[in-house]
Amino acid sequence: MFNKKSLKFNFLLSLLLVLLLFASLDYAQQEERSLQPQLTRDKSLFPLKSTGVWTEVHPLIPRVDYWGIDFANADLPTGQAGTGWAVGEGGAVIKTTNGGQKWIWYESGVENTLRTVASVNNGQRVIAAGDGGIIIISEDAGETWIQLSSPTTRNIWNLQMITDEIGWMVGERGTALKTTDGGLIWVQQSMPYPTAPYWDVSFIDTSFGYMCTSSGIVLKTTDGGVSWITQIAGDTRSLYTIYAIDTLRASAGGFAGKVVYTTDGGINWLNAGGGGISAPEINKIKFMDEVKGFLASSGGFYKSTNGGVSWYENNDLNQEFSSVFTTNLSLPTEEKGFVTGGKMLLAKTTNEGESWRRTIVNADLFNVYFKDEQNGFINSTDLIYTTNDGGQSLDTILTFPYNEIFSMEGMTFTDSLNGFIGTLPARIYKTTNGGQGWHRTNITGLVDSSWVIIKFFFLTKDIGWAISNKRIMKTNDGGENWFVQLNMPGAGYFSGIHFVDSLYGWISVLSRRPFKTTDGGENWTEQTNLNFYQTNDVYFKDTLNGWLLSENKLYRTNDGGITWYQDTQISAYTSRFKLISNTHFLITWNIYESIDTGNTWINIMSDVGTSFLNLYAPYNYFCVPIGVRGLVMNYLDTTIVPVELTGFKAELRNLNVLLSWQSATEKNNMGFEIQRSKNKVHWEVIGTVSGKGTTSERQNYSFEDTNIENQMYFYRLKQIDYNGLFKYSNIIEIKIYLNNFELFQNYPNPTNPTTIIKYIVPLESFIEMYLYDIKGEKVSTLIYENTQAGIYTKEIDLRELSTGVYFYTLKSSTGFSQTKKLLFIK
Repeated sequence: MFNKKSLKFNFLLSLLLVLLLFASLDYAQQEERSLQPQLTRDKSLFPLKSTGVWTEVHPLIPRVDYWGIDFANADLPTGQAGTGWAVGEGGAVIKTTNGGQKWIWYESGVENTLRTVASVNNGQRVIAAGDGGIIIISEDAGETWIQLSSPTTRNIWNLQMITDEIGWMVGERGTALKTTDGGLIWVQQSMPYPTAPYWDVSFIDTSFGYMCTSSGIVLKTTDGGVSWITQIAGDTRSLYTIYAIDTLRASAGGFAGKVVYTTDGGINWLNAGGGGISAPEINKIKFMDEVKGFLASSGGFYKSTNGGVSWYENNDLNQEFSSVFTTNLSLPTEEKGFVTGGKMLLAKTTNEGESWRRTIVNADLFNVYFKDEQNGFINSTDLIYTTNDGGQSLDTILTFPYNEIFSMEGMTFTDSLNGFIGTLPARIYKTTNGGQGWHRTNITGLVDSSWVIIKFFFLTKDIGWAISNKRIMKTNDGGENWFVQLNMPGAGYFSGIHFVDSLYGWISVLSRRPFKTTDGGENWTEQTNLNFYQTNDVYFKDTLNGWLLSENKLYRTNDGGITWYQDTQISAYTSRFKLISNTHFLITWNIYESIDTGNTWINIMSDVGTSFLNLYAPYNYFCVPIGVRGLVMNYLDTTIVPVELTGFKAELRNLNVLLSWQSATEKNNMGFEIQRSKNKVHWEVIGTVSGKGTTSERQNYSFEDTNIENQMYFYRLKQIDYNGLFKYSNIIEIKIYLNNFELFQNYPNPTNPTTIIKYIVPLESFIEMYLYDIKGEKVSTLIYENTQAGIYTKEIDLRELSTGVYFYTLKSSTGFSQTKKLLFIK
């Protein structure tokens, strides 16, 4: 098995030097945690508003550092941890109602970084605070927010609500705020050190609690903050977090990996033992119970099983998230916990912290392959993901032998079944069944495996090349066997590869001139005639016309690379050269687009809204761009499908939603897929309607949705032509109101042998329904049960009855009663 620890040696050595430096710093240097307030947001990291062409599909929450997290109700009837919130940079607020399985972004109305969040009244009221003294509050469980008057302009770091009424906030420059009305009004308290930063607060009840500050000082109160006792916890390094387990035991951590504990109410503070904590800052300590606790830091994640006396690296989380930067914790039960961190880290445990998993993919995504609009593969440096909904959800492929490698980078597929992954150490793994199984291929001539395979290029399903930082490898048998064509000596690192045919190819190189081959890679020649040394990617349309990306420059040749000239239309940093079609080109990172085979380039960053690293286009009208922190987008050229819709509406008719639309003209129209959503994010297909092919005459269409409830619905059409091209209509909405009880006429009537009865229950009630004959005698009890609000149908079997007239009556516990007549003919 591959030894990952050996590859971390240089990193650990560097970290040791840093820690030695930290240890030599004096007190003044240690107080650098105070930050300038972050009062603006990076809009490119927030969910992008769809332009109709460019649409973000994952993650649909701000891709920022999250600093605070809180859960109101730990357990739902299903056994899942329930409603919670996380806050972070740029005023980001996200909410989950299913234990982190799905997070939804809500606009907070502020752009200040929010560092802490807490809830009261079983989650109905939520309070958040952060930089610049900002305090915001929500009265509807975190979906709408207002800003409160704040007595400080200093950064607020931590917040604790002890009861539904009493709570504390602490922050920089003496900030110690208290509320006694559930967080509506916050009042600055008189503190022993009025200019010191108060980093954290921890109360076990309304009377007993701690605060931690600079110089190793801990403040203790036993009267609810009326008076404070100063304690010195170890050396003078600042303490950034503290947690009171009970009146005797507490744990605290801070600058340069300092972690201390007390077992006598703070009279004595001792240094914690264990495996050693190598982190510049300890951000948060919390405990699940009296002995089991977790520590979030800027350099890893740690666990204690003895009340904070000793701490050990939580290998599951640290290996999963690669030297993760963690910021905060919420431990709603003795089994379930949540952790936040940098770069959109949101993770969860359900087994007392033995294992942790990400609740949303936050890794930088490097390569992508889609066989159609819905099904594809994406990889980060750690994992391979598959999706069957266009990238909205990403599921980890578990069959890959991750334990054999340190990391991965290159990925390509030659079709939906055959794919390749390049790893560190330099290995190539192949799947022949769409990712269900993987095997290691053979590489001959590889003298050094300490490099990662970064890119692949397949000319056919059999002939392809792979590059690592300094190696070029080739296969002639579909990737089962590879042989090294070039071991590049000296400086430089390969960055891109492209072949026009089986003979003519180019390699882009960092810190060196590009290489060229005219014999299929048997010989490679460095292009010493070029005066640029930093090329990120290469593409040739044919043997004469090609492009080289060089940081913020684009070079072009029309004579096979003999001469190159700079295309001055490109001026910002770029990464990769990608094709949507033979004439439609995109350059990634700072996004440039050409629709005329590279003659004219336009910077479209303002249209896209963010940078992306790579893309794959299964069709000339559709592609999937990917980027940092889990970004997945869809590009859809809606001009390609020429069906002109002139109307689309929804109306309520007989307790069903009737959708109707018209087209003025149609070309190659196969039909329409009707899609419905409750939130405009997740869509379900509820039916299809055939199109008219090609016609210049006005066409009318309709569809009836019979499965509805009392709520808001959104509808859209997916128009599909015979070539598989599609586009979406505008979104329409309709609100279903159930105001009154109502009993409807059975259908069919007359009937035999069964009939359907529909009825409305506007509020939870006890419902009775009876069937009577013409004499008024009760024949059958149809319904006798407590019923939730909704629209219901009841199928009745009448085959045991005689031909005749019958009556059915609906009654409710609210006093409602209504009768209808039915005719049964045997």
